[in-house]
Amino acid sequence: MSEIQKRSMPKAYAVLWIIITAAYGIWMAVFMRNTVLVSYETEAQRTVDGYLQPDITGMIGRHWLFPVWTVVSCIALILFIVYIKKVLYAEAQSKLSAAVCLVLLIAGCIYINWYGLLDVTKNDGTPAQFIDKVTYITASMTGLEYPWLFRGWGLLASASIFINTMYCYRRYDYNNRLGVILGSIGSAAIFITVNCPSYGETKDFSVPRCLGHWAGAALFAVCCAAPLVIFLISKAKAEKGRYLGGLIAFCIVLLALGAFIVLGYKSAIIENIPMTAAYILLFMLNFTGFFKKKD
Repeated sequence: MSEIQKRSMPKAYAVLWIIITAAYGIWMAVFMRNTVLVSYETEAQRTVDGYLQPDITGMIGRHWLFPVWTVVSCIALILFIVYIKKVLYAEAQSKLSAAVCLVLLIAGCIYINWYGLLDVTKNDGTPAQFIDKVTYITASMTGLEYPWLFRGWGLLASASIFINTMYCYRRYDYNNRLGVILGSIGSAAIFITVNCPSYGETKDFSVPRCLGHWAGAALFAVCCAAPLVIFLISKAKAEKGRYLGGLIAFCIVLLALGAFIVLGYKSAIIENIPMTAAYILLFMLNFTGFFKKKD
């Protein structure tokens, strides 16, 4: 019996996610309700980089959607307890669990790349060309025109990466509390980003909307990659070989993204490169024998 099978899920994980969900629900109900339904509907807030967006929340004239979204997103957050319990601490990996993880993995990878190619309008009112999507139109900027698709991006990306990371840990009989906690924080952080619309190419961190948007995105990227990096470092130390190669390749992709951002190059397509790399790596770890030692 493996070490994971000998233990039940620590209550601390459930407590962490209950606190996160409660804090998020209070934030949405108390602080964000008027912001989303009043402030974000003004022309000043909908004018991004000099262009007036028609509806950056997807709720103008449909205010009943706010409580619906709040409830749905709270349910999505509390489900992470189930992911940890039923995937990481499962007695055995069932075919159903594998199928759910695989479907989410494929769906997440397809969705984020499809989303990055959506048609958007530039500030001059003309349709963006492919080169614009490569050079400066980010996923969050696309979300100004497609707010509900952007919320779907956050829901699917966080759930698919987290649940497959837990599946990876369980498959290789590996467990790391820091990895689980960081993955939890990163997965929750994206819910801040999708509720704080993009401030465009302008970066003014004195504005709560801009600060929240960027902080959530940064935490999502760093904290969701960290559990995979921690796993690969541990396995590379013990077995080297393909784990070491996977670690080096994945870190090169992450460092390349960091370099692009520092140099001022950011777009949905550039952002999708490390996420797609994570999906490919998780697929190879979870559903192939590429990293498994042969008897």
